[in-house]
Amino acid sequence: METKDCAPMNVAELEPRAEEAAQLLTAMANPKRLLILCNLLDQERSVSELSRIVDLDQSPLSQHLSKLRALGLVKTRREGQAIFYRLASEPVSRVLATLYDIYCRSAVS
Repeated sequence: METKDCAPMNVAELEPRAEEAAQLLTAMANPKRLLILCNLLDQERSVSELSRIVDLDQSPLSQHLSKLRALGLVKTRREGQAIFYRLASEPVSRVLATLYDIYCRSAVS
């Protein structure tokens, strides 16, 4: 398999962080969690806003958000009774941007 614009991969460099990478990919393997993360790419959002955008009731959404928080992929901020979520790290943003480039931009061209 040929990869364009990629440096050769040194697998030994990935080894110490393979578990962390696998957790990120496992979280993204669920379509609803992937959509939640994608909707947090550019801005933080409230639970009610996420519920409407990803078309999930509060209970299943809370379960997904709890898993994402436990994995360290999202952070929260409370404002009154509202809870806002945002992405927790640059690597998460970069993986999401790469997925967008592969699956969304190539579909347009």
